[in-house]
Amino acid sequence: MARLSAKQKAEYLGAAPKKLDRELRAFSRAARLLSSSHSRLIDKHPKQWVAIYGGKVRASAKSLDAIISKLERQGLPPNEAIIRYIDSGGRKLIL
Repeated sequence: MARLSAKQKAEYLGAAPKKLDRELRAFSRAARLLSSSHSRLIDKHPKQWVAIYGGKVRASAKSLDAIISKLERQGLPPNEAIIRYIDSGGRKLIL
């Protein structure tokens, strides 16, 4: 199979390489915030959905539909945000 050029890869992915780079960096910042602040999020938003966009918590709500609506009202694309349910119960592992 022939190797794709950078331009072909960008066309395949639907965006220019610089735009892809920006989006991946933004996603990485949001993911780091989610993992590093998880205990704080549990305290502040227990049993709620939380949306992180641009490295910041942008919305929280009791339902997934509500959080998507809040993002849309702010003009933020829900498909580019990290949306997670913050469960205060934790996970129990049986070893």
